[in-house]
Amino acid sequence: MSRIAAVVSASVLALSGAAAVASADNGWPLAPQAVPGLPGTPAAADLPDATSASGAQCRNYFFPVTEPGSSVVLKEFGQLCTSDPALLGKQPVQILIHGGTYDHTYYDWPYQPDRYNYVRYMTQRGFTTLNLDRIGYGRSDHPLGASMNFDVAANTTHQIVQYLRQGGLGPQFGTVTLNGYSMGGLTSQVEAGTFHDVDALMVHAVGHGLLTPASTARLGTFAYPALLDSKFSGQPWAVDPAYLTSIPGRRTIFYGPAATFDPQQLTVEDATKDTMSATELADITLRTYTDQTKNIDAPILWSPGQYDKIWCGTTDDCDTDPMSANEPGYYRPGVFTKYIVQNTGHATLLGYGGADYLNEIVGWLGAHGIHGVR
Repeated sequence: MSRIAAVVSASVLALSGAAAVASADNGWPLAPQAVPGLPGTPAAADLPDATSASGAQCRNYFFPVTEPGSSVVLKEFGQLCTSDPALLGKQPVQILIHGGTYDHTYYDWPYQPDRYNYVRYMTQRGFTTLNLDRIGYGRSDHPLGASMNFDVAANTTHQIVQYLRQGGLGPQFGTVTLNGYSMGGLTSQVEAGTFHDVDALMVHAVGHGLLTPASTARLGTFAYPALLDSKFSGQPWAVDPAYLTSIPGRRTIFYGPAATFDPQQLTVEDATKDTMSATELADITLRTYTDQTKNIDAPILWSPGQYDKIWCGTTDDCDTDPMSANEPGYYRPGVFTKYIVQNTGHATLLGYGGADYLNEIVGWLGAHGIHGVR
């Protein structure tokens, strides 16, 4: 094991132990219950390996959801975290939706959590977070990969919004927001534009328009079937050719110039990577979803990383790229705020500038009347 890998591995193990203590039962008040019109009752998920690096008090749940047109009930994993369980239902809740080849770990990053852990930052500022593994990812159920697209992802997210609003975990959450990264950002946009049931959404690392030839070429050499990767050997769903993952050593595509990120991040990336669906990859590169984003009526904060080499592939700099310049035109007047996160790449939270995005979110939510409760 390299020195960097050893350092990261030791950090992850230490944080996991600390998180297990932080997540011990301290009078957790939630009592899951069925919600009329939804497919079941959320259930506590006893998963000792799914601890949080955030230091917050967290609980794991499986939410029963169905894909559109199907009666098959699937389990979607979510980790609910807060600084104080007594405030659940009183604090605004942020539903966190990861991107392709990640799972909920993106928002609960184990390396240097004081700097990179979104859950830690937001729970310390009075927000509850519900950090999801989307269907087909992480600890959630894995249907046929070809069944996965962003209409499906938005629909299952909508069901989880309703579980929170209608007391599926016990208290009713009156203020619900979405934060989506990359494919999770598009999921958030389609959910908000279709169902109109969230108070605000924050989206990073996804844009409109077809990808440039340079960006397409980068993605074309990024992924291969999950079946070929030893990390997923033994997983029954990995034989499905629609499940892809990143080729080892190729996750530099998510980062900007060398001066904008800690190189140890790449070791953590390969250690924690997940899969994605080939159908979702095709959807995000070939469809623009203009009809859904034009229908969004909640405030939206749109925040690409400055050096996003996937979405700003004309100049590799979202400060100057035409995709970034054109993005406001895909939304109705009055809902859209643009904030380019400097000094970071596609993995917006994980470059050196990611902390600026966290600060911006709290201020932007406050400006829209959504404040943390402590």
